[in-house]
Amino acid sequence: MLRKHSSPLVLGGISAVLYGTVVLMPLFLVPVQVSARRDGFKPMLESAAVSAVLVALWQLFTFSRDGSLSLGTMLIGLSAPAGMLLALILMAWPRLARISFVSRSLAAALLATAISLPTFFMAASDPAVRALFVEAYSAAIGAAGGATTEAEAVWQALQKSVLSSFGAMLFLFLFVSAWFGTRLGAHSSKLAAEPDSSDGVERAALPPRLAAYRVPTSYVWVLLAAWAGLLINRFIVSTVLSAVALNAALALSICYGVQGFAVAGALAERVGMATALRVLGPIAFLLLLLSGTAGLVAVGLMALLGTLETWIPFRAATTKGDTP
Repeated sequence: MLRKHSSPLVLGGISAVLYGTVVLMPLFLVPVQVSARRDGFKPMLESAAVSAVLVALWQLFTFSRDGSLSLGTMLIGLSAPAGMLLALILMAWPRLARISFVSRSLAAALLATAISLPTFFMAASDPAVRALFVEAYSAAIGAAGGATTEAEAVWQALQKSVLSSFGAMLFLFLFVSAWFGTRLGAHSSKLAAEPDSSDGVERAALPPRLAAYRVPTSYVWVLLAAWAGLLINRFIVSTVLSAVALNAALALSICYGVQGFAVAGALAERVGMATALRVLGPIAFLLLLLSGTAGLVAVGLMALLGTLETWIPFRAATTKGDTP
């Protein structure tokens, strides 16, 4: 019995460890997704439960040890990981497998935002949370040898920046974690590639292969509306409009950027460069991201290419199958 559950338990533990390191925290969802691809949906639930419990215990221990334990710190410490784990489970729920991966990801990010964002602003008024931030900020500035800035001003700026991009960042973490975890899990999966294999295992709803990835056509109007909202906000200033429009624009631009890469891959395959693109593409993309402005321009061009596929069928030949 223990052997049967050992893999989900271990992967859940790894997830909690990644979250506890802080530096590797953005990767903490990946082991849970590996469990979904490797063992199925129910083992994924076990991994998520183990991760949630261990993260909660670690947060409780850390805040108690530092003397910063309060309702505010616990709200921040628990709502974000719990919301993201629940969102990842929603994305993998087998009953939603017929819904596109993009739609599941956007809905999951909305759920995680609805859980995490209110608790952040509730906790922001807690003196213990502000004291914790000031201490961390002062330590970071001191270690970096930077110029001292008023911590309260930075705190206010942080709250504004959180509102403007919080949902988009959660979407990015969920989207990338689901995709990366699925690819990692495929290498050691006990399950067949086809989702209808009759072995009695309830399979998770997984991201498609890149060649089969498509953004639903209707989302292009949401993208255009989001950018229009940002334009309107330059003349009629509204914090709510700005936050909603920017989060939607960023999240959908990510979706269309990935579609742009899928188009680039299909075009490269037509001219016999698919293998070279698979090997050199990720390296070139990483270098572009690190290059600052050039990276943003390249990502923007990929998003534009993906958006244009709404009207121009760059990939004439469709790829069957939705499971990597």
